[in-house]
This record gives sequence, C-alpha cells and structure tokens, in this order.
Amino acid sequence: MPLTSIAMSKRLPSLAQLVSDAAGRFHDRPALAGHVGVVTYGELDTSARHWATALRQHGVPQGGRVGVLGNRSRVTYIGALAAAYAGAAFVPLNTKLHLDRVRRISRLAELDAVIVEPDALGVLDLLLEEMPSLKLILAPESVLTARVGGIATCDRTTLPVNAEAPCLAPDRDALAYLLFTSGTTGTPKGVGVTQGNVAAYLEQARARFAFAPTDRFSQMFEQSFDVSIFDLFVAWASGAAVHTLAARQLVAPASYIEQEGITVFSCVPSVLSLMKQRNALRPGRFASVRYSMFAGEALTVENAREWAAAAPNSVIENQYGPTETTVVVTGFRWCSRDCREYPNGYIPIGAAFPGVDARIVTSELRDVAPGASGELLIGGPQTVPGYWRDGTLTRERFVDLPTDGGERQRYYRTGDLVRSLPSGDIAYLGRVDHQLKVLGRRVEPAEVEAIARQVPGVTDAVAVGWPLEDGRAVALTLFVLASCGDEQLSGEVTQSIALRVEPFLVPRTVIPCREFPTNANGKVDRAALLDTLRESALVAT
Repeated sequence: MPLTSIAMSKRLPSLAQLVSDAAGRFHDRPALAGHVGVVTYGELDTSARHWATALRQHGVPQGGRVGVLGNRSRVTYIGALAAAYAGAAFVPLNTKLHLDRVRRISRLAELDAVIVEPDALGVLDLLLEEMPSLKLILAPESVLTARVGGIATCDRTTLPVNAEAPCLAPDRDALAYLLFTSGTTGTPKGVGVTQGNVAAYLEQARARFAFAPTDRFSQMFEQSFDVSIFDLFVAWASGAAVHTLAARQLVAPASYIEQEGITVFSCVPSVLSLMKQRNALRPGRFASVRYSMFAGEALTVENAREWAAAAPNSVIENQYGPTETTVVVTGFRWCSRDCREYPNGYIPIGAAFPGVDARIVTSELRDVAPGASGELLIGGPQTVPGYWRDGTLTRERFVDLPTDGGERQRYYRTGDLVRSLPSGDIAYLGRVDHQLKVLGRRVEPAEVEAIARQVPGVTDAVAVGWPLEDGRAVALTLFVLASCGDEQLSGEVTQSIALRVEPFLVPRTVIPCREFPTNANGKVDRAALLDTLRESALVAT
C-alpha cells in the first residue's frame, strides 16, 4: 500500500505567475547577484517579458521548446524565465557538456527557438544542423551582423520595444521544461516536466520552508540538473536573491559561501566529501547558513555531522527525488543530536511530501511486508507522464497500479532500493542496478562502502564489480577518497571490512584517490571508475 497518498487537486500558481508576483512586490531588490552582477527583480521581469514577446512574435507556441544555450550566465538564467513567460518549455543546452551530447539533445528536443549567450555563438554554429524546426535565434545580449542559416534572428538592437503580458496560466499538461538524463544505450533520455508537475513541486517547497526576501540562495547546480529549479525558481518565488558563481568557483565552495553570505545552501553530498578532504569544514565557519538541503546522492551520517558543526545555525534536510518526479519528493530533517544508527550509514530520505504516493514493492510489483526492502515507486502530481518521444522506455519505467481507493495510479520505478523504518521514514539502501553478483552471490556495494567510510582517513568510498571473467564480476574493487593514500591505508580498509563481512565481500583491491570523477551533475561517476580499471587492464596486457 502507498506510504503516502494525499490529493492535491486545487489550482496552483504557475512558475511564471509566482515570479511575476514576486517581481511586483520586490521590484528593487536583487534577484541575481554574484559573478553575473546584480539584477533586480524589476530588471529580471522586464528582460524576461521582452524576450518572451520576441519568442511569441516568431511563432513559438505554448508548450514549444526553447533551447537556452550557455553556462551560468545572465542569459541562461533570464532565458529560462523568458521561456516560462512565453508559455513555452525551456531546454538547457549546457556548453560545459561534451559537444556531441549537446548536439544529441538539440536534435531530440525538436527546438522551436534558441536563446544564446554571447560566448556561445560559436557553439551555436555547430548545432544548427540539429535544429531543423528552429523559428528564431534570440541573442539578447549580442549584436548579430547577418541572418544565421536563413533563420530569423533577434538581438539586443531588435528586441521588441513593447513587451506583452506574460503567460501566467498555461495549460497544466503543457511542458514547463525538458531535461535530458543519461541513457543506458548512450542516447540521452528526455524527461518532459509539465506545468502541473512543477506547480505541485513549487507549492510544497514554499510551504516546507520559511524563506524570506532577505535570503541568499546558493547556485551550485547546473541548469541541466533539475535541482537548479530549487536554486532559481523557489528563490525567486520567495523574493530572495540567487548568488551565482562561475564554474571555476565550484571547486572552492567554502570561500563562496563566506564571501556571498549564503543563507540557503544546496548541493550534492559529494561536495561535502571534497570540502572535508580539504579541511574546509571548520566548526562555525558558515554561521550565515540557516537552511541546508542535500540531494542527488546518498548523504552519510559522517558528512552530515561535519556540516552541522560548520553550519551550526542551519536546519539540515536530506532530500530525494529523481528527475522523473520533479526535483524532490521526500525529505528528512536531521540534527546533530540524532545518535541513531541508520542502514549503511546513510541519512534516511525521509517521508513523502504531501500529494506524493510512495510505495515499496518487490520485483513483481507487489507491496513488500512492513520493514522489508524493495524498489521505491513514486506517483502523484509531481510524477511526469513519461519520457519524451519514447513510448518503449515509458512503458518500461512507468507502471499503473491500483491504489487503496480502487483507482489506478501511475508510478515511476525509481530503481532505488529502500525500506521503511519504524518511524515511517524511508531508508535508502542503494541502487537496484548497483547490486552485483560476485561468484553467483548477490552483493550490495553500499554495505562495503559504509564500512570503508568508518576507517580514519577515508572520507568516501565506491565499490564496483571488478575484475571480470566471461563478463561477470569475480570480486570487488574499492575506490576510497583520501587526502593521502598508501599501502598502509589500503591494508587498514581491507582489514576493517574483513572483520565484518563474509570473505567473498572483501575487496580484492583497494585504490586510494584524491578525488572521484563526477558527471555533469556533480555525482560520482561509477562508469568512469570502471573505465579506469579497464584501461589499466589493457595496459597491463
């Protein structure tokens, strides 16, 4: 049975409506600050209205797709809002990604228009052949000297003089934004989040926290990662300022938090591991922070304790939600006085938010017994209808199941292994698809990783199935994040694990690393770690 099932049927304000209302109330307050300079709410609203007018005058329909090409700039931030004001969906085209990936996304999104920052004009030339349905190139902070590929253009000299009113009540089933996540076949998966999905998320996010116009939000997430919706639009709906940072500053967030006086901080937990390794989590250092949200990866108890000491005035919440369920759908408030032991040393992902149906099922999609582990399914108003232009994958990952009331509810199969705790909170155990078989026996890497993290000098750990024989893992290889790595540390980790698990679970090799490879969203890239092992094996032969 569902762990939570609460109807949320009232008409909720749209993303555009919330920001437009805030702009009216906080006209002269900063909406953006940091490395892009100060942009007031009045300037944000005016720019977005003019850009949205250009989009509509060139035939971009409600629910149409508007690519936003660039990275961490005024144009990419305002461009996302301009698409929303036009009633269209924004599609982040992150120029920090590999060009081939941006090409694929541009083609799959079937873009109606593209908003481009000045530094990305050269990249746009390389993408145009992937945009056959393009109606407009909007370069609002550039001057274009000629038409580009026969496509209509609009630059800062030709923007509409008079701005139309924004589309504040779009069709709830129309797309609000379209993001592309990694696909197992190498082709990005399109996740189309509807206006109704994002309205439901913004409603619960604003109700859950007492954000104020004086707050200063961090902006650690790339716009191609859906948690950036929190960074930008929850902040703007609250009249707060988003303090941006350049990509180069991401490696030193501690100085950024101090210099910008951040009060609302959000990041992936891997950032905490990196900060801890660099001795950046000094007690009391981040006294300005009053809310801290972590999402995208499992949050360890140890990292939470270190952060709580560094940000002693902050509420700490571990949040969870796949892109397919619109940003986050569960949360767990943690405090340093919590001395309970949790599975694998991970902070629970908490209880489902109002309106969210969360249920734990077996591989046959039957509800598990209380306290038993299983796959987490998520349904409700934040769950997207399916994958963009991919009926086969939609049928594979989304299922319709009966609820207690007898009606059928669509659920997304998260692929996450969880169990319900006596408190009613959900504990994250690992990924169903990270489960391995070593010599025919099932292995949960998180169990081994949790033991390794308890060894002094180790701040994080990732276990993978390696080496392979006939395509199957015959042992584990463990990567550990440590400021200094030597044979002694590897031996201590191996010995600690050997004392607590069966022999076949003891890693054959322990490899100390100064940093883990991460993907574009800042998460640890397990595939890249496996690639390094494959490359080493090829060199050895």
